[in-house]
Amino acid sequence: VISPCFAGCLIPDKTLAVPVQQDIKHQTRLRVVKGRRMHRFFVPASLFLLAALSSAHAKDLKVLTGAGMSMPVRALAAEFGTRTGNNVTVVSDTAGGVQKRIQSGEKFDLVIGTTAVLDILTRENKVSAQHADLAQMVAGISARKGAAKPALADGNQVKATLLAAQSIAYVDPASGGITGVFFLSQADKLGVGEQVRAKAVLRPNGTGVAEAVAGGQAQYGVTLISEMLPNKGVTVWPLPDDIQMATIYTAAVATNAENAMDAALLLN
Repeated sequence: VISPCFAGCLIPDKTLAVPVQQDIKHQTRLRVVKGRRMHRFFVPASLFLLAALSSAHAKDLKVLTGAGMSMPVRALAAEFGTRTGNNVTVVSDTAGGVQKRIQSGEKFDLVIGTTAVLDILTRENKVSAQHADLAQMVAGISARKGAAKPALADGNQVKATLLAAQSIAYVDPASGGITGVFFLSQADKLGVGEQVRAKAVLRPNGTGVAEAVAGGQAQYGVTLISEMLPNKGVTVWPLPDDIQMATIYTAAVATNAENAMDAALLLN
């Protein structure tokens, strides 16, 4: 239950170079969530009419989104703004950063974040209890464009790759990024946590991770694939299934949203 435009924006291999498509095609498609009931914001026909009647008066909507969904959400916001005449401001942050913004009182109409964060915000009555699951994001490893593909067939190969790496960029856990916490936990399980920390090139978000790799500050970068794909200076591959992270992103309208109807229409 995602708009056609939104669903199309969630397929990363449509934006990849051909060689990368072959690596990721069957493994890392950002797929509509399976196994979870998908809830939709149902908007009565009368509200669509009201929205149409008020289209002459442009609204200012604010969307807070986790960085992993930044690219498709910005595309959706642009399409919605063109179609309705409304102005949609998209603010991207780490999962923890989104949570802190809302808990500190930042105003917004719609939030898109991890299920864990939205569950907390729902209990705190910051967002509606009605959520709309949007997509499942997966993690990957990147290298500078033109570099050879590292060994990534399974956890053991990833372990060897990490041990041989000169430097590894990932999201600083202190910034609230879930991928940094996840990556270190997996490195610990592989028995190379200490070595990975010694080679760390910490960045505040996934975009920064990709920039560090593209700019030569780090040999490899590990974060959500969706955050690295826009950077044309890197090549991205998925992590193997045995150490993969699958993060579900969901959406909810703010309980005190000034433009609740328009926020719901954006999702529909």
